[in-house]
Amino acid sequence: MNAPFPIRSRLLPPSAAWGALAVALGLLAGPAAQAAKPAPKPAAKATAVPAELPPETLTVATIDAARSARVYVADVAISHINDGRVRVFDAKDGKFLGMVSTAFAGNFALSPRHDEMYVATTHLSRSTRGERVDVLEVHDTQTLAFKHEVILPTKRAQSLPYRNLVRTTANGRFVLVMNATPATSVTVVDLQQRKVAAEVPTPGCWGTFPAATHATRFSMLCGDGSVATITLDDNGQPADRQMTAKLFDGDTDAWFHHAEQVGDRYWFLSFKGVLNELNLGGAKAEVKSSKPLVGEADAKAGWRPGGYQPFTVDGTGRWAVLGMHPKGAEGTHKNPAAKLWVVDLASGQRTAVLPGVMALSLNFSGSGERLHALDAEKGAFHSWAFSAGKIRKLAYVPGAGEAASLIESHD
Repeated sequence: MNAPFPIRSRLLPPSAAWGALAVALGLLAGPAAQAAKPAPKPAAKATAVPAELPPETLTVATIDAARSARVYVADVAISHINDGRVRVFDAKDGKFLGMVSTAFAGNFALSPRHDEMYVATTHLSRSTRGERVDVLEVHDTQTLAFKHEVILPTKRAQSLPYRNLVRTTANGRFVLVMNATPATSVTVVDLQQRKVAAEVPTPGCWGTFPAATHATRFSMLCGDGSVATITLDDNGQPADRQMTAKLFDGDTDAWFHHAEQVGDRYWFLSFKGVLNELNLGGAKAEVKSSKPLVGEADAKAGWRPGGYQPFTVDGTGRWAVLGMHPKGAEGTHKNPAAKLWVVDLASGQRTAVLPGVMALSLNFSGSGERLHALDAEKGAFHSWAFSAGKIRKLAYVPGAGEAASLIESHD
């Protein structure tokens, strides 16, 4: 039997034989096998190690006292309604200054001196379920810090933010909280004693409109078209109640329950654009004037007011600005504005027409030197300098809220 490589194995030493075999195998494998050898990997580059971040420090800041020209924008956060809030902005430059939680469908009001904010709201023990607790929470408006709370009966009206669902009496001692079960009543909270003083039944009546010249008096709109006036005693108990005759027809031309106040003067606007002035200082409401603001030609085009704060009156009682839309009909009373009408309240005449900016809510600063609006389409906040119907842009915040519908001025 012939052994492989018999002669070479005898003629070459073992080391040479293995070397020759390796060469032969290399030649037989050819260039393709040599090319299949993996290329050497490049040396890894050194990676710089980032510097360690300094630990964050949480602080509590006070709003600069110089920023008194600010507004409070209520956002019901409708898509996550148990997480409502009030955002605070500087009305001159739009700077975001802070935020207060209003939890589930909360409503708020400012104290007469605007140094405190009162939030009537609801908390559930498991966020979206569990035990219900209604509270009136008190916050400082300079720091926005929580101060204390008063537990309320679990019947608070859970609604979109409206001004007259939470108000204070003129003396600042009592907070009036609207209830609906659906039976209507008003919870009277004594801030001095930090407790509920009374519950006042108010069948068929809605909203609280405090007098300015009486310490503990407030009025309400009623479904039969009358206005009720309730006077509390020094302990917050109802001492007197008087009703007017029918002032409006809820079927033919209802009144918005949003109202504008200058002292004891209150203005109520009807769905068809009639502006009614009442004096709510006395034991019984008194009608002072009623002015149709929509002329014959505009009425044919269907111009009507609409929104959640569909109009505003400046602090001097001279000017009103209304959010108006055309082709109005039954059910359009919450439509945003196509135009803003400026009305001289002394004459009842329209003196200017401004861009509507899809305004859903309108508000004047206390001095009337600024006009504010919330845009229903973009959730935007507008602030303008206002003078005799002419405006000049001050600030614009494109996203002031997800579902913002109420705006109040600090100054």
